[in-house]
Amino acid sequence: MSETTLAAPGPGVLPPLVSGARPLVGHAIQFLSDQLRLLGRGYAEHGEIFRLRLGRRPAIVMVGPERAKWVFKHTDDHTLSIGPSLAFTRYLFGPDFYFLAPPQEYQHQRETLLPLFRAHMAAAHLAIMERHCAAFVARLGGGGTFDLPQEMNALVLGIIMEAFLGADFVRQMPPTVAGDFRDFIRGLDPITPGWVPAPHRLRARRARDRMRAAVGDLARARHRQPADPPDFLQGLISARALDGTPVTDLWVVQMALGVAFAGHDSTTGHVSWALIDLLQHPGELSKVLAEQDRILPAGPGTPLDLAAIHRMACLDRALHETARLRPVAPVMLRRVLRPVQIDGLAIPAGADVFVAPVLSHRLPVLFENADRYDPDRYLANPKQTSYLHGFGGGTHRCLGEHFADLLTHVTVTRLIQNYELTLVTSRPEPVRTPAFKGPRSPCLIRYRAKRHVDHR
Repeated sequence: MSETTLAAPGPGVLPPLVSGARPLVGHAIQFLSDQLRLLGRGYAEHGEIFRLRLGRRPAIVMVGPERAKWVFKHTDDHTLSIGPSLAFTRYLFGPDFYFLAPPQEYQHQRETLLPLFRAHMAAAHLAIMERHCAAFVARLGGGGTFDLPQEMNALVLGIIMEAFLGADFVRQMPPTVAGDFRDFIRGLDPITPGWVPAPHRLRARRARDRMRAAVGDLARARHRQPADPPDFLQGLISARALDGTPVTDLWVVQMALGVAFAGHDSTTGHVSWALIDLLQHPGELSKVLAEQDRILPAGPGTPLDLAAIHRMACLDRALHETARLRPVAPVMLRRVLRPVQIDGLAIPAGADVFVAPVLSHRLPVLFENADRYDPDRYLANPKQTSYLHGFGGGTHRCLGEHFADLLTHVTVTRLIQNYELTLVTSRPEPVRTPAFKGPRSPCLIRYRAKRHVDHR
């Protein structure tokens, strides 16, 4: 890959345009309906850098881990920016929330959040996950059928609410919270113009206002009686603004809701696909169960701790393979702030640049039998995990990656320990959205409680 220059584009030309653009709509309909097929055609025609017509801005796609590193590097040096590409979220989160904030404020917010995701919080989060999973198993009972996306959505939401908003919020939260959170997420629409009074946007605003009020009440109660020991929300309340003054309750509410939103859909999707993949590949499921028998000899009766989870190498490989084949964030978007050249191609200021894990994770030049689910590929070649970039990269890599990974380990472990699971829906399909790609509901699982199973 040639050196990047940050001068004006000069003699360079735009990356080549992928075939099949339609009048007026360009590639937009294809991008929304089948990203992998469209991006695969672009790669076959033009290689690692090509252009789509998705609107008024040039849409540049970069394929492969090295191109992704280029994008992450130039996000770090402010040649590219995450914020403008997420402008459609401003009407729900406000103009100064995280990626939307000016660079100094964004960096301050990131530095404020980072300690709250560090290892000393992991044990507390693990205890929350264990408790919610135990309640879920108790509610399921001895056998039956459940809708995987629906149940994982509720389970993950409960865990995230307690982890980031606190047990007192979970105990006292209004009964509308689950529905409000769902309406809030559905209102984050990158397609519909912001000025259109679409019903889903109006519902999202009303849901946002109700959740802000509920979390605001909790923040005021926490000022009067702080949590001891401090939890995630208390850490936010104790934070300082960029100018050194105490943060406002609105800032606390926005950050708490933003973190909960950011982790919910992606984690729900990853947990669901991880279970689906294991159920579709019984041989791999047997390997994971055998490993868990060794690490947790008393089965579900063995308390999980961080050391035990860190020894689950077989499950780790299975989760890596799910993240490779089914990245729940199939593309990531940046806006170009300064004109830049790469390999003689001009990328003008104002263009959108896409990183595409949905395609990059399936490149045959990187992964043998790239479309095949094969967790042992990382046993043979551990370096292949470095090619995965579904959680981003550089200094902007997802802060909640380890939380999501821990939650997935705990949930998958407790379900396969407690139940014989059968995938009833033979061909699960991803949801029809351009963003997070969890499995579409209904995706039915039949379950039967285990009495005594020895996999050794």
